[in-house]
Parts: sequence; structure tokens; C-alpha cells
Amino acid sequence: MRIGIIAEFNPLHSGHRYLISKAKDVIENHGSGEIICVMSEFFTQRGELAILNGYNRAKEAVYAGCDLVLALPYRASVAYSDDFATKSIEILIKCNITHLIFGTEQSIDEFEHFYRTEQDENFKQKIDELIKIGYSYPKIMSILFNIDNNNPNFILAYSYFKAIKKLAPHIKLLPIKREGQTLSDNKLEQAKFLSATTIRKNSTDSLIANYVSSEIFNKLQNKKNFNEELLFPFLKYKILSSTPEKLKNIYDISEGLENRIYSAALKANTYEELVNQIVTKRYSKKKIQRVMLHIFTNSSKKDMLEPINSVRALAVKKEKTFLIKQINNNYEEIFIHQKLKKNNAHLFEHDIKVARLYQNISKEQDIFKEQLLLL
Repeated sequence: MRIGIIAEFNPLHSGHRYLISKAKDVIENHGSGEIICVMSEFFTQRGELAILNGYNRAKEAVYAGCDLVLALPYRASVAYSDDFATKSIEILIKCNITHLIFGTEQSIDEFEHFYRTEQDENFKQKIDELIKIGYSYPKIMSILFNIDNNNPNFILAYSYFKAIKKLAPHIKLLPIKREGQTLSDNKLEQAKFLSATTIRKNSTDSLIANYVSSEIFNKLQNKKNFNEELLFPFLKYKILSSTPEKLKNIYDISEGLENRIYSAALKANTYEELVNQIVTKRYSKKKIQRVMLHIFTNSSKKDMLEPINSVRALAVKKEKTFLIKQINNNYEEIFIHQKLKKNNAHLFEHDIKVARLYQNISKEQDIFKEQLLLL
């Protein structure tokens, strides 16, 4: 048995530990197995800075019970939900997982119903009509399935379901009922589980210490103002020193969005103003935040469409190091690298650039100096 987890752990908190504990229970009941996690490293699916670097978060994941944590490349981690799910699951399939565990408010039966409904030609016509009006996919799903539009839990979980159904229907799904706050909640309160958003926005409040490890809480004390506003001067410079025509080369910019971005950059004085001036009912805030990161990292369509055949290991349990060798020897579709070196750097060219841009903001150690964490 090999259970896969797709995560950001931004940061890892008690709700994440609960999910990992459920995976450990399944393995214990089976007799043996491993938990392999693929985790976003520097930036997240919602187009935000990761509050701590990947090595810090991977260490917490192993302490919580994961056996091996792999870095999800930028071209997968900063992507719309279906693409994020597909690329993450493709990596886990290549690592020979047998199960995928994830949190959700919905059941597998509900996902089956949504999926069957989406295949209906009349339903597809309704989707096309709403797209023409200018609605984003999450908004369309909320309208047609009566799902809360501000519910990224549903969108991601349903994307996992669709990707598994399409790519590897033999993999069993292990949905875990979410408890406590949802991903978008940011209200600081006593709850069974706080959302990662709440923790990030209130990182220095003493209440947060009840939901994260003492090591993570200590690291968060220096992260009070670590947010996307730090990107604004770089974004404004990059946009205004370019042209709308050149902006079209950036991934996910099309249909005149380049003109809207350039116009907004002329007027905006903050990151929040910049994003809000670009957002429309067609272009959600999360999409625009991702586009801002693509501009910041100069991510082209070519960069984002490269296949993922090489990944980096961030952390592993000492007694599970055999997993890396086993995967590398048995599965030709993927190779796990334990450290960046001159002879493999060409495989991670875009991610190295992304890492150094992140490190310029976070003032952290160069990625080439990092070692695989044996814990």
C-alpha cells in the first residue's frame, strides 16, 4: 500500500496532522505501506507566497507522519485547479501510489453525480452559455451545482476525483471529512481546526501556537508582513517596462488580459489595488494572483507546459530512504533527485530561477546549498 497526499502545508497545522494520521491508520490496518507527499514549494495554487520555504514545511510533514516529501515544480503548483491536480497526480502515479487521501466536504457519490452530470450534452451547453457570458469555472460550478462559490475545498477535491478517474481509475480515493474552518476562512477563533489562511493572517497571535508546532510558531513570528505586497514594486516595474504585446508571452495571459494588466499597473499603488482592478467575473482573484506570479517569475507558456519527469526530494524518514532508490530503479517515467548539482541543474532551470526570486523576497539561503533532510 502506498498513499499519496497532495499538499501545500502553508503552514502545516493540526488539520493537516489529522489528515496524515488518518492515512497512517489506513496503513496500520493494512499492515504496512508508505505515505508519499507531493508539496508546493515556493508559491501556491492560489497565487500566493508560501509563508515558509519548502524544506521547513517538508520537515514538519515528515514529523507528522509522511515518509517522503517531493517538491511540486512551479509549473504544477501555480496552476488552475484541474491542471494542479493532474500534474500532481501524474507525479504520484509515477511513484506507484495505490491510494489518494484528501479532505473534502463532499462524498465520492456526490462527485460521481457531478461528473455524470457534466457529461450530459444539455449540461455542457449550459456551461458554454455561462462561459460566453463571462463566468469563471468555479462560479459556473457554484451556479449549476449549488456549491458555495468561495469553496476551494470542493474545487480541488473534485479536480482530484476527475484526474484519478481519467488517469488512474485503479487508484482508490480516501476522502476525509473536513472539520473546522474551510480554506478561505480567515477569522481568528477557537475552533477544532483553523484554516491555513487564518494562521497566516494571524501568525504572531498566541492562539496560533495551539494549532502548529512550536518550531513553526517561532518561525512565523518573523512573517507578520510576509505577503504579496512585497511583490508589488517588482511587478509594477516588470509590467510597465514591458508592453501589452510582450505580456502576451506570459503563461495564461490571453483574450486582451494583457491590456487590462498594463492599464491597471499605470494606476495601482499597491498589490491589492493592482489585482482588484484586473479582476472581473471571467477572471477570478485567484487566477489574477497566479498571473501576477507568472509575470514576477517571467513564466512563459513553454516553461509551464514542459512535462515533469524529474522532481526533487525535500525530506524523507531515515528508515524509508529506500523509497527513492526503489522509485528511481523501477519507474522509468520519473527520477527523484536528492540534491541540486551542476550535472542536474539543467533539469530544474525554471524552478531554480523561481527559487532565487522567492529567496530575494524572503532573504533565505540559496537553494543549491540545501540538503535532503533525513529525519
